[in-house]
Amino acid sequence: MKLIPQKEGWINHYRKPFLWVTGLIFVGLWLFTDPLWSFSPYIFELSEGFGSLFLVAGVIGRIYSSLTIASHKNKEVVKTEMYSVVRHPLYFFSFFMIIGIGLLIGRAELLLYLMVFYWACFFPMILNEEKFLLKKFGKEYADYQKQVPMLFPNFSKWKAREVAEINLRLVKRTILDGSLVLFLFPIIEIVSYIKHLIL
Repeated sequence: MKLIPQKEGWINHYRKPFLWVTGLIFVGLWLFTDPLWSFSPYIFELSEGFGSLFLVAGVIGRIYSSLTIASHKNKEVVKTEMYSVVRHPLYFFSFFMIIGIGLLIGRAELLLYLMVFYWACFFPMILNEEKFLLKKFGKEYADYQKQVPMLFPNFSKWKAREVAEINLRLVKRTILDGSLVLFLFPIIEIVSYIKHLIL
């Protein structure tokens, strides 16, 4: 029997199949069920507008956070830029993206579905990471936990470096990831249009 590294935990190890199953259920509900609550055209337009803002903010936030941590991940406790105001900015901005997708689709029950399953998957992963980092960095990380919130930023604590280190490979990867997410805009619009024609 293969042992799972201690730093992962079960939810980390099985997150990909969990996310695939959750994603397929979501797509099935979106394509083949009717909304539980019907929005007026005005509310739907507002939902799409806010959804676009959340999705773009999430992508930009993830890129900026990735560039901040660069090649320092699991090597030192990063305490500058986004990591000076929240301990897990990547998860925070991923949640922004989840909200954005739900709002773009414009179905309240599917937005709630995404939010519940996001935290069901990722909150245990956050706790596992906290345990791993506390064990690895000891008192330094414990002090960091006391000073910086886990998930909801406190921008009054903002600190910036005078000199920033850039990892070009990471820059390319994060920009590519962000670009792929932004393809959701036309995909959601096209699928919604086709559904409207059929129904």
